[in-house]
Order: sequence, then C-alpha cells, then structure tokens
Amino acid sequence: MEIFWRIFDTLILAGGFVYIFIRYGIPFFDNRKKGIELSLKKAAEYEKEAEKLYEQAMDVLKEVKSEVENIKKEALKETETERNNIIKDAETAAEKISGNYINQAKSEIDKQKKQLFDEALNMSFKFMQDIMQREMTSEVYGKINDSFLKLQEEAFDRRSNK
Repeated sequence: MEIFWRIFDTLILAGGFVYIFIRYGIPFFDNRKKGIELSLKKAAEYEKEAEKLYEQAMDVLKEVKSEVENIKKEALKETETERNNIIKDAETAAEKISGNYINQAKSEIDKQKKQLFDEALNMSFKFMQDIMQREMTSEVYGKINDSFLKLQEEAFDRRSNK
C-alpha cells in the first residue's frame, strides 16, 4: 500500500506540474514565441529601413564626393588663374622696374657724356689758349686780323650782290 500512496503522490505532483505547465507555461511560451516573432518582424523591417537608409547615405556620399571633386577642380582652376595673374602682374612690374632703370641708366649715360664732352671742350679751349699764347706773335695776330677782315668783306659783297 505504501507504494500505492507513493505512486499516487507522484501522480498528483506530476499532475500539478502538468496543470501549472498548461495553465502558466504554455501561455508564457506562446506569448514569448509571439514576442520573439514580433521582434523578428520588427528587426526585419528595421533591417529593410536600415538598408534603404544605407543606400540613401551611399547616394548622398556619392553626390558629396562628386561635389567635392567639382569644388576641387574649380579651386584648382581658380588657383591656376590666380597664379597666372600673379605671374603677369610680376612680369608687368618687372618690365616697369626694368624700364625705369634703363631710362635712369640712359639719362645718367647722357649726363656723363655731356659732362665728358663739356670737359673735353673746355680742355681743348684751354690747350688752344695756351698754344695761342705761346705761339702767337704780333705778326701772326696781324695776319689773322687781315684774313678775318678780308673774309668779312667778301661775305658783305656776296650779300649785297644777292
């Protein structure tokens, strides 16, 4: 009989476990299953949205890269243009400076030429004066005056004949 009661107790315990499992376990696992399925559906939706966002982001990234390349090309063109303008300005300034220096050099050379010419002329007059004072006698002065007067008379005669 004791075995009977032990089997009976075990069956009641097992029946209680089955009742608790049926009453609380099955709905719990069903709700858990539904929650997991719902989470999986939401995860699939989120994944699709994430893929769409990723594709949009990649499109935007392509556009941004394209725009960056265009900006880079435009900046290079502007830089090249600015470099050319700077070179032209520098060449123009160099030509002006060179022209100014050439004009100053020519002016200084002309000034030095005139000064040298004036000095040479003054020296030649001085040498001629020294030579004339040394070499000229009263006879030579007389001959020079006679020749000068003769030339003047001839010049007057020519004028009066015209």
